[in-house]
Amino acid sequence: MDQLTRGIHSLDLRGNYQPGELVLRGGHAFPVLKSSNGQILIAASYYGRGKMVVASHELILPSQPVQPFIRNALEWLKPSSSSTVGFHSTMYSLYQALQGCGLKLNPNGKLEESIGVYCRDAYDDSQVAEILNFVKKGGGLLIGGQAWYWSYSNGKHNALHAYPGNKITGPAGIYFTGEVADNGVYQVCR
Repeated sequence: MDQLTRGIHSLDLRGNYQPGELVLRGGHAFPVLKSSNGQILIAASYYGRGKMVVASHELILPSQPVQPFIRNALEWLKPSSSSTVGFHSTMYSLYQALQGCGLKLNPNGKLEESIGVYCRDAYDDSQVAEILNFVKKGGGLLIGGQAWYWSYSNGKHNALHAYPGNKITGPAGIYFTGEVADNGVYQVCR
């Protein structure tokens, strides 16, 4: 946890997005950022030999005020200091935000063996087995999404079991819910 929040006391989530609430189950997941009313907005977990960091909206990740935390998160997620960070095609804005930060970045969109950390959104479950295997073997995953909009069409109670991102993050004990969370500036968890 110290490496994730090193030098960071609060995060500004007042962007042009509405985060959702995350819930944690199991002993490996832990909150990184909570709203003033206790809703979990960012969480992390261990899964096999790898790690995950989950944000409650994908637009949190490229947000300029959050970039110091994202750099810490990527360093924490990397299996080695020389690891390359790869980006799904939906995360091009995050790739752009990180250019020039000193990390080895690969924007080609593919999850391949040369990647140590993979960044993606939570709206597609077509790579579930591949991503979980990647993390289990020691890779890192940075993922963002929200299920509150999805739940309007599919039912709030279905989000925990059927929302695409939960098929990826659920095995590590982090779940996107159908609940809307508040924007604001919040203290990181210690």
